[in-house]
Amino acid sequence: HSGVTASTTVDLQKRVIGGRPCERQYHVKLRVAAVRSSSLCGGSLISDRWILTAAHCFNPKRTMFANVSGHPGSPAQEVQITAAPVIYTDNNSKSHDLMLLQLPSPSSVQPVALPDCEDLPKIVEVAGHAATTGGPNDERKRGVSVTLQCAEFDVVSCKDLNETVQKHFPQDHQVKVYQHWLILQTKYLSLSQGDSGGGVVYQDKIYGVVSFLGDPVNVCRKAAAFMSLCNPEYAKWVRETIDIKIPPV
Repeated sequence: HSGVTASTTVDLQKRVIGGRPCERQYHVKLRVAAVRSSSLCGGSLISDRWILTAAHCFNPKRTMFANVSGHPGSPAQEVQITAAPVIYTDNNSKSHDLMLLQLPSPSSVQPVALPDCEDLPKIVEVAGHAATTGGPNDERKRGVSVTLQCAEFDVVSCKDLNETVQKHFPQDHQVKVYQHWLILQTKYLSLSQGDSGGGVVYQDKIYGVVSFLGDPVNVCRKAAAFMSLCNPEYAKWVRETIDIKIPPV
């Protein structure tokens, strides 16, 4: 997927640090499996068959699995994603960090609603399953949380993060600068490895997808960013894709 780097430093998958246990029936834990290891991402059911997540979570050489509930209150089951992913590509053939994955069979879980973009929220909630703490000097470390963790973040100006990415990751800035994202930052809270693709939610509606960080080394130092579903082209793409009629098996 040209235009979206799969494993660069600035695209390290994200986790919630300083959060609290929470429930999101529509939250999906995605696992990208390799022979000796696997990586973690988040996603959100936006219909009975479609998961919205970040495009950089996809690796064409690895198998992707989704941990999703078949019925409300039932244990989550891991299913393999066999259909090709649908990644947003603009009119200049550039890919953006948004991806839709199709489940092999419908889920009866209530999906999260698409956003009301007349009034953008100033505070949003983000959730994830990865590590919940940083290291001794706030350095990032890998880990997995058995329980889903949520935290509220302020939606702030993107100027600081834009300058940070441009200065320290010029190649990534070339990829990111044409994409439509908004910024998350709250003191003593952070996102890091494992929560990319998780839904950015306000009042049970999804406003975006966790995309990337401004500080790949330390937690709670710089803001993070999410792809904004209030961009008209993204919103149109999502609605058109999930309305595609699925042929009978």
